[in-house]
Amino acid sequence: MSCRDPHSFTDLTQGRIAHMNLDLNVDFGTSRIQGSAECQLAEAAGGPLDMDSRDLEIQTITAADGTSLDFDTDHTDEIIGTRLRVQLPEGTSSFTVKYLTSPGASALQWLEPAQTDGGKHPYLFSQCQAIHARSVIPCQDSPLARFTFKCDMTVPEALTVVMAAAPGEARDGATAGTRTFAFEMPQSIPPYLFAFAVGNIVSEDLGPRSRVYTEPETLKKSAWEFAEVDTMLTNAENVFGPYLWDRFDFLVMPGSFPYGGMENPRLTFLTPTLLAGDRSLVNVLAHELAHSWTGNLVTNASINDFWLNEGFTVWAERRILENMEGLEAKALSAAIGRNGLMEAMNSFGMDSDFTKLEIDGSGTDPDEFYSLVPYEKGFLFVALLEETVGREKFDDFVKKYIKEFSFTSLTTAQFEKFMNDELPGVAEKIGAEEWIHQPGLPQNAPVFTSDQLTMLEGLAKGWSDGQRPDVAVAKAWTPDDWQIFMQALPRTLPEADCAWLDSNFDLTNQGNCEILSNWLVIAAGSGYEPAFDRMRSFLSEVGRMKYLKPLYSALNGGEKTKALAGEIFAANAGGYHPIARGGIERIVVG
Repeated sequence: MSCRDPHSFTDLTQGRIAHMNLDLNVDFGTSRIQGSAECQLAEAAGGPLDMDSRDLEIQTITAADGTSLDFDTDHTDEIIGTRLRVQLPEGTSSFTVKYLTSPGASALQWLEPAQTDGGKHPYLFSQCQAIHARSVIPCQDSPLARFTFKCDMTVPEALTVVMAAAPGEARDGATAGTRTFAFEMPQSIPPYLFAFAVGNIVSEDLGPRSRVYTEPETLKKSAWEFAEVDTMLTNAENVFGPYLWDRFDFLVMPGSFPYGGMENPRLTFLTPTLLAGDRSLVNVLAHELAHSWTGNLVTNASINDFWLNEGFTVWAERRILENMEGLEAKALSAAIGRNGLMEAMNSFGMDSDFTKLEIDGSGTDPDEFYSLVPYEKGFLFVALLEETVGREKFDDFVKKYIKEFSFTSLTTAQFEKFMNDELPGVAEKIGAEEWIHQPGLPQNAPVFTSDQLTMLEGLAKGWSDGQRPDVAVAKAWTPDDWQIFMQALPRTLPEADCAWLDSNFDLTNQGNCEILSNWLVIAAGSGYEPAFDRMRSFLSEVGRMKYLKPLYSALNGGEKTKALAGEIFAANAGGYHPIARGGIERIVVG
């Protein structure tokens, strides 16, 4: 094994689990899953085999012939969980773990019917990135340990299971009132991409390779919003080469989903906050689609190399956007990203190791240092490479990179070697050492400009001097225009200025979540009371951390609003996914 993942007990020199046969029984009454995981090794092995678990009740571990195997869970780490050490007799090729998940499993959110769109059925979904798969299945929970799987999942008969895998036949369950859904993932995946949802879920085909799943109440709206998915898929193939996952289906999640999207192969998860009604936020779908190559096919070896997943994917997302909407749209998107990058870097401190591309996350929970740095600094580095060598040559480089490392997980050092071999002299020319291994943002970072971008930023920067947008003109701005403008405004405005913006543009009642969240952050920082009720309702409706963290931070940072932050969090914490809840708790409670 060339490297060890600092967030996993996995040691691949002991053996690698290449395939799992899973049998999972979902119990909504106890919020637990009864599981059986047959683990098949790539090669027969003997001796200790270390796996990852978190709050799993390990019941039995047996060899293929049914004999019991010794195991222990004696070693626990506060961040990475419990080491499950199995003692394998020499020549072992498979073994089976029977276990029970915890009601508080960090990957799972169990929703009451009242927390769903339909209000009649419960709902369950998983979110395993970065190190939460170990709370659902005992596994070698590292991107280095890719595996294939088959899974049978049994649920109440009124509910449907969808999974990031190829679906098979549904059949009656072994007990009355249940159904069992069969799935198979024939392509190897890292454990963080293991994903499923259970609920009142329906679907509609959008093209020969794509289908949208949602609760019934959201289906038509979702199908309209993402109708151009086939065009995106074709554009992505033009950049990367053939799509190798057979289908690109996606599930629009309940509001508590903590991310914009999650690139689970064959079934991407998407936040419902993208349903703006004008297709203005579908770039997130383009981002998750691009992950089908950069992330799912070519995967970072550990969270230390996360920029390899995200930097290339943001670059590809914006290439798709450029192909579909033009250079102006790309420039605005890059500017929004740059603003978010600088906020993230300033929050860490420009000298922080977490502003590097390759980081050392040892001893720190990945959820604590998750930020836009690997996304946006990574994008700028990849864009600089493209700019330096030229688009045609860089496109050839990317295609070769994908082909060379498909279905593998690589380190930053491996990428650097490949870059130096394929693009000799370029690393020195652009200062790759500074980009990858030093904190902050290098001076040669690409700048994306347009006349519209210059106008919007200039208008916002002149706010304190009395400049104001023409109301009639601004009402015709796109959502990206509004994001650029508000991100460039002062974070704290006088009450009269807030009132002027709100009365002229009805920002507090805005339906586009990107515009609304930017406005509410300003309103919170300014102590603008007419927006407080909307903050309450917004923070009860969404679970996306992109919106929760800035708004809670703004509320918690003001004397006038600190108590409000605590009050809102106390009322809504139970409705947030465990990943989001922990992040907000660190802001509000400390």
